[in-house]
Amino acid sequence: MIRQTWTLLRLNLLTLPQRWASVAIDVFGVACIAAVFIGLFSIAASFHSLLMASVDDGVLMVLKTGQDSEDQSDLSADTAASVAGIATTVDPAAIVSPESARSISVQRISQGDYVDLSVRGVTPAALRIRKALKVTAGRAIAPGRYELMVGRSSQRQFAGLNVGNHLRLADTDWIIVGVFEEGGGAIESELWADLPILQSAFRLGPDVHSVRVKFSSDAAATRFQAALKADGILGVYALSESQYYQRMARDLLGTVRFFALPLLIIMGIGAIFGALNTMYGAVAARVREIGTARAIGFAALPVSAAVVGESVLLALTGSVCGAAIIYLTLNDLQANTNFLGNSQFAFQFVVPVRLILEAVCGALAIGLLGGLLPAIRAGRMRVSQALSEQ
Repeated sequence: MIRQTWTLLRLNLLTLPQRWASVAIDVFGVACIAAVFIGLFSIAASFHSLLMASVDDGVLMVLKTGQDSEDQSDLSADTAASVAGIATTVDPAAIVSPESARSISVQRISQGDYVDLSVRGVTPAALRIRKALKVTAGRAIAPGRYELMVGRSSQRQFAGLNVGNHLRLADTDWIIVGVFEEGGGAIESELWADLPILQSAFRLGPDVHSVRVKFSSDAAATRFQAALKADGILGVYALSESQYYQRMARDLLGTVRFFALPLLIIMGIGAIFGALNTMYGAVAARVREIGTARAIGFAALPVSAAVVGESVLLALTGSVCGAAIIYLTLNDLQANTNFLGNSQFAFQFVVPVRLILEAVCGALAIGLLGGLLPAIRAGRMRVSQALSEQ
């Protein structure tokens, strides 16, 4: 049976040039589905890689109760001081880093337009709490000065962010004194400034957005979280960096699915009907050939299997073409977006092999469904009827 199926499949494939228009439409439709699927979900995968690149499970983030993101959280100076007091009481070796942020306008090198970029106000503790962070050019900012450090990803994609450049922010001249890296994480899309200077220059007041705390042991971190829960006045909660960024990545994936899945379902249905039309046309054009094959001893099952096999191969070709185009276009592409908020995030596109395999499997399912009914028709065709067709 396998030999018969292979023989008929080869004969079917030899007739493809005669049906190039319908075949091209079929392949193009599946290629579009694969490209859309891989492209959209690669965005989520790229952001997940960006967010999790330099996560430290040993660092807890303290945010205001009821707020899920750092930029929406608002902690008063007294609250931040109380959090620091609880942390050092639980663990005298704890490192406490109050932080705040402000958006500024910078120019994109690639497009020349101006977009928002986040300036994070930090204290010297921020450098000690992030072990993966290292200054790769220049030096770290000095407390009490109008100085900036810029993340490597931001420097690559935005103009005027080299060491020695001056920026005019809040009617004040700031100088860039250093460049830092942190494993390609989201923090590299920021500029850093001294927290008190940033608060004063932008008239932000003493409030901060978050407090990061690093403990010497997991037990101390657990006691700290319990102490915050037990306190009914502060109105804050703590979670690990990995939990925080996993939540952001999960929300992003949910948004992508919300928009992508209906589109993919509609395109998939269209592709199935396109495959049905192509394969029904192929069967109709080869009625006498099918009848001849049946008359000389080919069974019904190989005839049907050859039709399904042709449909699956066309779908496979389309999915491979779509996947190849997206991979060659997007993989390792440097880009930036404000998908996670008002400020831009510089990131590198990642096209996971897993998404390519899923797209190919989906295309094979489309090919199988599209070729099934024409295959049944070909297999049930009576020999006498097929041979009498003109």
